Amino acid sequence: MDAGSAFILILLLLLVGLFALGFWQSSVAKRQHETVVTLSPARTRQVIESTFSKIFWADVQGPGDINKRRRTPNDSGATISIDIGETADGKTHVQAWMSAWKTRYGLVASGGSGLAKKVIKKLEQA
Repeated sequence: MDAGSAFILILLLLLVGLFALGFWQSSVAKRQHETVVTLSPARTRQVIESTFSKIFWADVQGPGDINKRRRTPNDSGATISIDIGETADGKTHVQAWMSAWKTRYGLVASGGSGLAKKVIKKLEQA
């Protein structure tokens, strides 16, 4: 195998690897995240709202109690939806997921797709 063939093979393997990484990141972004916290539903809502910058996130209609869409120049931002509910023992159950997104070549191409997980982590640390 000469140097040109080796270079093409390495380039091809790199492209396949990047595409596989993109599919993996897309599947991670589409996961639903949930937690149960001891905060009241009102305090939980405050913590969630503080996670979203007013500059980069807009309130939108959606399937959750809270729905935020990432502001982008081409209107392709992900929508993060969050449900808040009380449990029988007085704790607060929170579910967060990416409820709307744009794709490009089968991959999630929306900005802000990782914020659902960030919301859950912030609540668990509050």
